[in-house]
Amino acid sequence: MSLKMFSRAALVLGLALSLSGCFGSAPPVPKEQYFRLIASAEPAVVEKPIDGVVEIPLFQAEGVMGERPLLFTKDNGMKLEQRNYAYWTDPPPAMLRDQLVAYLRAAKAAGDVVPSELRVNAQFRVEGRIKRLEQLDGAKNGGSIALELALIDKSTDAIVASGIYEVAKDASGPNIDDAVHALNAGLNEIFAKFAVDLAQRS
Repeated sequence: MSLKMFSRAALVLGLALSLSGCFGSAPPVPKEQYFRLIASAEPAVVEKPIDGVVEIPLFQAEGVMGERPLLFTKDNGMKLEQRNYAYWTDPPPAMLRDQLVAYLRAAKAAGDVVPSELRVNAQFRVEGRIKRLEQLDGAKNGGSIALELALIDKSTDAIVASGIYEVAKDASGPNIDDAVHALNAGLNEIFAKFAVDLAQRS
């Protein structure tokens, strides 16, 4: 092999080793994470339960509020971004509805509380809308959740009890797990306030 050819081969080999070193030092792809919000299994019992069956359809949510990637904001909600590799186990409209069903059942808020898909003869309906569900990314970290909830008498379509419930909670640490715990605490606080409003209905 001539000196020229040897030099060219050495250059190609050096480039290959250099490129392999670059690829070898690339950071690993983050592992996908899945989160859920869970309602309290032992809420305060509603003092004035509803006489009848309450059905709850899927919550309403607009745009990214109904998608599975977790959301975060750094400017109090003016701009939302989706977390890479972090997802809710179910779309929020289904996840929050199912947790409200479980919460109101545990609180003995009515004769029975069911998801609307069961198509039972229910006398009342709870309509829910997700207005905020996001991590507050910043120095304090935390979560902000806002739900609009209304109990409706199906025989008259009259609103029996309603409200917009919003809670912001600081997290106990800087990680996304801490923010989810803060959101979960906010969710249970909202459900507790709604249960009180149901008991105080006219």
